[in-house]
Amino acid sequence: MSVSLRNALFLSIFLAWGPAPAWAEPLRFVVDTSVSLPYAKFEKGELTSGLSHQLGLDLAKRLGREAVFVPVARKRITAALERGQADLICGYASAWLPGPFQWSQPVAQHFELLITRADMPAPQRLEDLAGQAIGTIAGFRYVTLERQLGLKFSRDDGPDAEALLRRLAAKRVAHAIVSRSYLDYQRQVLGFDLALHQPLLLEKTDLRCALSLKSALPLKQLDEALQAMHKDGSLHIQH
Repeated sequence: MSVSLRNALFLSIFLAWGPAPAWAEPLRFVVDTSVSLPYAKFEKGELTSGLSHQLGLDLAKRLGREAVFVPVARKRITAALERGQADLICGYASAWLPGPFQWSQPVAQHFELLITRADMPAPQRLEDLAGQAIGTIAGFRYVTLERQLGLKFSRDDGPDAEALLRRLAAKRVAHAIVSRSYLDYQRQVLGFDLALHQPLLLEKTDLRCALSLKSALPLKQLDEALQAMHKDGSLHIQH
C-alpha cells in the first residue's frame, strides 16, 4: 500500500469516527474560594478535599470524564460560567446566582441557621433582628432576611464562615448566619464550644448544579448522572 493511499485510508476512518466525544474532555467545576471545610479545602490555591471536591470527582467519574476544579472568587462565579471558563458549579440555588444558566435536579439540601451567643437575648422572630448587626459572608445573598427585614437587615460581612465564628467568640457580633452542616462540623470535628442559643432555622433550600450555556455537557445527561447517584446512595450531601 502506498503512503498516499494509507494516509487517505486513515483520514477516511478519522472522518467516519467524527470529532472526539464530549466525554473525553475534562469536566470543569467552579469552586467558590470563600468556602471552607467541610465543603472545600484549598492548598496553594488548589482544591484538595471536602464535599465539593468529592462531589466533583464522583460526578465526573459517573460521566466518564476527568474532574478539573477551577477556584473562583464568589463575585466572579457568574462571569466565569457565562464566559465558558468552566462547565458548572454545584451546591448553589438560583436565588443566589443570577445568570442565564441551566439548573439541574437537586443535589443537596441547605439548612441556613441564625446562631446567637448565649449571653445575648435570643430572637423569637425575625423582626427582632431589625437593625442588629448580623455576621454574614461577603458576596452571599440571604434571601429570607432580605425579604423580611429589607433595609433593616444590618450585615456585618466577613470573608468566610470561619471569620463569622471568630467574631462571635470575640463578641464583635451577637448573631451570625451559617449552614447546619458547617456548624456541625465545627462542633464535632474542630471542637467549637461557644455557648449558643438554639439555632433559628431561616431557610431550607434545594441546591442544584448551574450549568453554563457554553458547556458541551447536555443538561439531560447531567440530570441522568445525578439521578443514578441518588439511586445508588452516592449522592447524600447535606448542607
